[in-house]
Formats: sequence, structure tokens, C-alpha cells
Amino acid sequence: MEEKKHKQLEAKVADYKQYGFILLSLSIFLFIGLVIPSESTVLTMPGLFIGGIFVTLTFAVIFHRLAMRAQNELYEEKE
Repeated sequence: MEEKKHKQLEAKVADYKQYGFILLSLSIFLFIGLVIPSESTVLTMPGLFIGGIFVTLTFAVIFHRLAMRAQNELYEEKE
């Protein structure tokens, strides 16, 4: 039973870290798209991009904290 719980915690840590990294990458991509002007398109709603950046950054932080909490639980289980 303990081995199964150990594997589940390891999987959660890996998943949460991947989710956080993907969301961080997405927020950086959105920020670059907001900063670099494009001649072919006119950005009419920059507030939507800024809101999207903050939402993705917030979720990235949440997933990072979940990963750290699961990793701490994994370390406590080992000891």
C-alpha cells in the first residue's frame, strides 16, 4: 500500500511541475505577443492579454505550491 501511495505522490509532483512550467511558458508567450508590435494586426483589447497573463501566472504559482506540498509529503513519508 505504501508503495502505491509513494508512486502516486511522485506522479503528482511531476504533473504539477509540468503544469506550472507550461503555464509559465504560456504567460511568457502572451507577454511577448503583447510587447512586440505587429504591423499586420492591431491589438484592440490589451486588457484581455494582460488578464490572461496574470491568470496563467497565478495558476503557475498555485501548481508550483501544490508540487512543493506533495514533495514535502513524499519526503516526510520516506523518513
